[in-house]
Formats: sequence, C-alpha cells, structure tokens
Amino acid sequence: MSAIGTILAKAFNGLQAHVFLPASLALLSLISIFRKRPNAISMGPIPANTATPRLETTGRQLLTLEKDGPIQMGFWVPNRVYATVKYLVPLRQHIETLRAQNALRPVHDTISTFKQFIEANGIYRMLVNRMLDEANAFIATCDPATIAEIQAFGDTTVYSYDDFFTYLNEIINTTPSFNDTAQVGTPMNGLLAVAMGTPSGADLFHDSTFNAQFKLVLDAWNSFLKSPQSLDKLDIQNPEKQGSWISQAAFAAGVWNQMSYDPTEQGFGYESWNDFFIRPFVPGARPFLGDPTVSVDVGCETTPWSYANNVGAETPFWIKDVEYSLFDLFGGQQDKADLFTGGQVYQGFLSATHYHRWSAPLDGQLIESWVQPGTYFAQRPDQGEGVGTWEGTESQPYLGHVASRAIFVFLHPTCGYVALICIGMVEVSTCVIAPDCLVPSGSAPLNITRGTEIGHFEFGGSTHIMVFQNGKVTLADWAVNAAQHQNDPQPTPMGTVIATAIVG
Repeated sequence: MSAIGTILAKAFNGLQAHVFLPASLALLSLISIFRKRPNAISMGPIPANTATPRLETTGRQLLTLEKDGPIQMGFWVPNRVYATVKYLVPLRQHIETLRAQNALRPVHDTISTFKQFIEANGIYRMLVNRMLDEANAFIATCDPATIAEIQAFGDTTVYSYDDFFTYLNEIINTTPSFNDTAQVGTPMNGLLAVAMGTPSGADLFHDSTFNAQFKLVLDAWNSFLKSPQSLDKLDIQNPEKQGSWISQAAFAAGVWNQMSYDPTEQGFGYESWNDFFIRPFVPGARPFLGDPTVSVDVGCETTPWSYANNVGAETPFWIKDVEYSLFDLFGGQQDKADLFTGGQVYQGFLSATHYHRWSAPLDGQLIESWVQPGTYFAQRPDQGEGVGTWEGTESQPYLGHVASRAIFVFLHPTCGYVALICIGMVEVSTCVIAPDCLVPSGSAPLNITRGTEIGHFEFGGSTHIMVFQNGKVTLADWAVNAAQHQNDPQPTPMGTVIATAIVG
C-alpha cells in the first residue's frame, strides 16, 4: 500500500462518522487528506456522531463518478466524492504542474492582503487551520469505496494552509468554465464545497469581519470577470476549446436557448464574461401572461423549491423545519414583516446557465427597494447531514435571511402587497438594482409595469423568494407544490402567472 493509502486507512480506522454540515454554497473546501506543513495547527478529530449515517445524496439525483448526468439544475454544490474527484484533485494537479514549471501566477495584491489579515488575527488563523483539519478529517472517515474512487483519479492529497491562498489566487485570475456536470461555472464553489460545512467553517463564514475581507477577494475576481481578458472561453476562433461557453456541448445544454448573441463577433457580442453571464433573452422570448388587473407573474426564471403558508412574523429560522421568518427576510424591518404576517412564501432557484435578470412581476407601484448586506458562503448551522440535507440547495430558505440580497416591495391594486427578494448564493453573488428602480425608504412610490427590468445578479448562484399578503391571492398549483417540481428539467419561465387575486 502506498504511503498515502496507509495514511488514509489509518485515518479511516481511527475516525468515526460524524454529522457534517452539508456544503451548500461552499467556502473553504480544502478536503481530502491534509498535507500538513509547519504552520498548520494540528487539531483533534471531529467528535464522532453515528446517529445519522453519511449519505452521498438525498436520492433526488445520484451524483457519483458513474452517474453524474447532464447539468443538474438544482445542484450548486456537488457531493464530497464529486467535488473532490471532478474538481479539487484535477485543480491540485494543475497547480502542481504550474509549480513544477515555475509558472504559477504572481500573487494578486488582494490575496496578499487577505492572507496578511488572517495572519494578523490569531482567531482567524486558528479558524482557517481548524476548518482545513475538520474538512480533511471528514473526508478521511469516508467508506473504503469512496476513498477508492478518489484514489482512482490520482492520489488524495489536497491542500495545506498555504495551498489555500494559492488556489484562491488561481481562481480570481481565471474565467469559469462550461462543463456538463453539476459543477458548471462555479469554481469557487467547487473549491470550497466541503470545509464551509465544518463547525469552524460555519463560524468563519457567519463572521461579518471575515466576510468583509473575503468580499475583497470576490471583488477582485469580479473586476477580472468584467474585463476583456475574461472572454477567453467565448473565443470564436476556437469554439471547442476546453471550458468553452460557445461549444456544441454548451449549445446542447441550453446555454444559448432564446438568448441574444452574435456569432460573428468576438465574445459572441459580449464585452466580458460577466456581460455574457447576464445575457438577455431575444425580444419576445418571455411574455408576461395573465390579466394584469388580477394577477401577479413570477419576476425571474425559476425552478420551484419550496412553499410555505401562514408564515410567522419572527421565528427561529436557523432551526431545521422552521423555514421562514419575515422579520429576518426583510432585514429587521418590522413594518415589512407586519405587512406579510400570516401570508404565503414561494421560493425558487437558478442554475449558472440560466437567465439572471429580474423584472417587475406586476402592474402597480414599487413602494421600496434596497440591497440588504449579508453573507456570501454560509449555510444553516444545524443542518446535519441526513435525508434531505446534503445538497447545497437545501440551505436556500436559511440563505434568504442571512445572505446578500436585493429586496423589492410592490403594491398591486387587487393582489395587495407583494415582495420579491433576490438572493446571492455563491461565487461573486452581487445583487444589482437598476438605478431607475432604486426606491429608498420614505421616497414616493414608483409606478411600474410588469416586465420592466429592475435588476440582475452578477456572477454567482441565485435563489429568490416571493412573499404575498394573507388572504389576498391564490397561488398557482406549481408554486404551492414547489417541492414536487425541484427536479423539473427546465425552469418555469419568467412571466408565468404565479398568483391570482381573491375577488369577492
């Protein structure tokens, strides 16, 4: 047995299964067997908890090396085998090749500053190192078949403390790649797909000071993605290059379905990768349906996720099976929570390949709009690994309360108050409200027509919530039965009627 195999075997025999906070929207996913270096703190194994067996998936989709399938729209974060083998190990091999060739990129100033911040604050240095230890200890408890799958792709060494910054540096100078897997277009998410779910990872990514520093890293990446240099995977001279978003495979996956593009122009007519990410539909592709005097449409593309009725004003949303707290959804604004107490909530999500602009869902008034600051890579702290809790999308209700989000409150003459909350999930995840649709508190309401563009996500994962007043509307069957549609192969189109006024 190889040295690595021996280490794995000893680790597996010495550690028991434990509850793992699933890697939704992940952050420091440094994973397999931690290649220790002198500056890494050696921590004990995560306490054992065998009450809940480890599961690779909830059963809705089986993500394994043998069955990864096409793009799986509901999965922003793959399971641990998938993440490690399909992304993390090849990434490590790529970095090691560059290192051997003395060809690693110069360290970006933002990465240097981020590392200096961590090393100047002992608590954060401790948490980062503990997070790496905990993530790798978790991987070491995988069953022998899982370990064998990882080893089959190469060895299983992954990242040290220093490697963490090297990988971040590579990613923020790199354009996301198209592929036909669940990890399509979300490299930061793939890098961080395990460690964010550890106890120390949860502590880090719920810490506002750490988030503010990590946002500087994301901002640096965002700047690169807005530059012409980010068009390398929209190269009309080499459309079949690895990771190309204009390849035959990308077209077959629906990346360009009903989208605007010019195949004769470099970048397919787009000025940067982020410009491509928010590409518009061709005119007329998404008509807004129903009688506008009695209906509300869905304001963005949506794959249904969940529905709740009689929603509470203030609840412990961080506890399993307690999905929504209006007070926290609206960033602590009690007057907004009071408007919707007892009402209905619908939540849906988007894949990285889909349309990421938002439109007004109704004819009426935009009463108020704002961007609520929040986390970028976080998940529900008590979401132990079990049935229904592994996939990254499982933390979506929780994210509506803590993640960075754009909030719109509308008033419809017959449907009453309606809120649309657009929530950043992973990667850069910036929420941008159109300047003409920014209505601060205390300003006069803005008359608005359904279908008017009101904002967009910049590169990143996304989920969204619509909130309706108690007793004002009846929601469409597909929205009420959202959980039954989580694996729909295509999203419900923007402009579809979601709610109809209760008349009389």
